[in-house]
Amino acid sequence: MGQLIAMCYPTKLFLNAADHTYVRCCTTGKKAWGCWGGKARGTPLRSGLGSTARADAIAGSDERAGISCYLINGVCHQAANRIMLPAGITVMGARGYGVSEALFGTYGRPRGFLGLCNAPFNQYSNVTGDLAECVAEPAIPKPRGLMSFKTVPQEEDKKHRAYLDGVLKIYAKTEFISNIKSLIAGRDLEEFHVELFAHQTKFRLGAQMKETLASKLQDIRRSTERSRMKIEDYYTRKQLKLNEFVDEFNRETKVFQHAIAGVLSPKQYKALFGLAPGETIVLADPDIVKNAFSQKLKRLES
Repeated sequence: MGQLIAMCYPTKLFLNAADHTYVRCCTTGKKAWGCWGGKARGTPLRSGLGSTARADAIAGSDERAGISCYLINGVCHQAANRIMLPAGITVMGARGYGVSEALFGTYGRPRGFLGLCNAPFNQYSNVTGDLAECVAEPAIPKPRGLMSFKTVPQEEDKKHRAYLDGVLKIYAKTEFISNIKSLIAGRDLEEFHVELFAHQTKFRLGAQMKETLASKLQDIRRSTERSRMKIEDYYTRKQLKLNEFVDEFNRETKVFQHAIAGVLSPKQYKALFGLAPGETIVLADPDIVKNAFSQKLKRLES
C-alpha cells in the first residue's frame, strides 16, 4: 500500500482562521490533492498507509472529494479526510479542525437545506492499488519538510480508529438524508449532525462527559444547525448577498464556539476544539471563497 500524508498551512487570516489542509501521497512529492485550496507548501501532520488509487478515486478530478459546495458541505478539512479514508487518518491537529468537525462532521455535511448541494460520500471500496506517482523512489532525495511526522502512540491511534468506525456507521445512514427534499429531511439532517457531535464530544471529553452536559452540548449543536439552514435558505432566495452569507456563516461559527465555551470548563474547551479558552476561529478562507463561489454560484442560486 502507498502512503497518504496530511498537510497543513496557515491561511491569510492567520490568528483567527483555521489552517488549510490538503493531502500528498508518499514522500516523492509527485502527487497531491488540493482539497479546494493550495497543495504546494505546508508541514506534515501525520501519515498512514492505504490505497493511493482509491484516494485518487475519492478525490475526483476536481480534488474536492465530493464536497460539492464550500461552506455548505464542508471545507478543506472534510475533503482531505475523505481522501485519506483508505489510510484511516484525518487532519486532526490542524488549527480549527475541532470546530470544523463539529460543524460539518468528519467527512462533510451530506447536503444543505432542502436538498441544496448534495455531497454523497462515495468511498470506492472496490478500488485498490497505488498510483505510479505515489510509488516511492529511494534514489530520489525526499522533499525537505516531509521527513518527520507526528508520532501517534499506538493506543491513541487505536482509539482514533475506533472513533472513525463509529463515525462511518453514522454516515452510513445518510443516503435518505441526501436524496429527500422535505422539511422532514431537514430535521433528519439536524439529528444526523447532533448524533455526530455527540460522538465527537464523547471521544474528546471521555469521562468528563456527564448526561446533563451532553444534553446541553447537543442542544447547542441543534440550534446552530437550525440557524445555518435559515442562512442557506435566505441566500438561495437571494435575500443575502455572497459577502453577507459568508459573514453570517462566520458569525454563527463564533456564536457556536461562545455557546460551547459557556457550558465547558477551559480544560474541556481545549480538549474539544484544541483552542485556548476564549479563543475562537473562523472557517471561511477568503481566497477559497472567491474561487468557490464564482464556480458554484449558479448551482447555489438555481
